[in-house]
Amino acid sequence: MREAHGSTQMHEGKSRIVITRFVEVTPQRLWETFTDATALAGWIGVLRTDEATGKRTFSMLEGGAESDPEELDITRCRAPHELEYTTTSKFGGWGMGLVIRPAAGGCELEFHQVLGDADDPRNMGPGWEYYMQRAIAHTLGENPDEVAWDEFYPALADAYAAAPGQQ
Repeated sequence: MREAHGSTQMHEGKSRIVITRFVEVTPQRLWETFTDATALAGWIGVLRTDEATGKRTFSMLEGGAESDPEELDITRCRAPHELEYTTTSKFGGWGMGLVIRPAAGGCELEFHQVLGDADDPRNMGPGWEYYMQRAIAHTLGENPDEVAWDEFYPALADAYAAAPGQQ
């Protein structure tokens, strides 16, 4: 059974999922996994940039099919250590980010997503655990498709129960 690497926490009055993982690669290599369009296509989805306008869209890949594109706006970028961004779709918007810290023998990855009032962290936390494992597999040259969804959900749902102070 998989182990949870995160939890639901309160931050600046908002509930958010936070997942922390150690990866035996350089910060630059891990940064590329999360910011390079070719790398993203290998484990999560399709990033497109309109060269004329600079607008970015992102579409998740699920079973080889592309979901509807979401607008992606970068709100903070300090390569190769910090990235904050928002996505906006017909279903609403999310704020997400990552911090990459050098550590002995590799680096530490912290991923977070701010949750909306209707978001259930027990569903979303295991989903992000799954995608972080896919990202790590891709980064290490392993096959992300060998990461099994059933190992994460519903097994890790309770680890993401509401944060203290969350309604």
